[in-house]
Amino acid sequence: MAIPQRLVTNYRNTIYRIDTPSTAIELRIDQFSQPLAQLLDETQYASAAVISAYNPYSQQQDDQQNRKAHEAFRDFLDHHSYMFIEGMNIDPAGQWPIEKSFCILGIKQTLAQALGRRFRQNAIVWMNIEAIPRLILLHR
Repeated sequence: MAIPQRLVTNYRNTIYRIDTPSTAIELRIDQFSQPLAQLLDETQYASAAVISAYNPYSQQQDDQQNRKAHEAFRDFLDHHSYMFIEGMNIDPAGQWPIEKSFCILGIKQTLAQALGRRFRQNAIVWMNIEAIPRLILLHR
């Protein structure tokens, strides 16, 4: 299934915020993030991914459905002992509602892509030790 270019543009413009205990780290696609580099260094992880379970395939759901999907994702992460930090995906234009997400630390890219597909997402954000968030489309 092809992802419309307008959605890809929206994903690229989104602010991906990670809410650490000490600060909120705002990530932008293809832009180096010193706070992300510091987080990866402090936690001794070489990679991370931001994934949401909200609005599968970018089809807006009501709050209850999104909360239920988010909690199911949290339960999955807890059950499989992933290290994660909650966050949110914010449309700076305000046209798309804020989506809760998880920053999963230490996850391999292939596994992150599989989780994105499992929770019916079009894309994920992948980061490695270079601390440059990359948009990874899961469908072409």
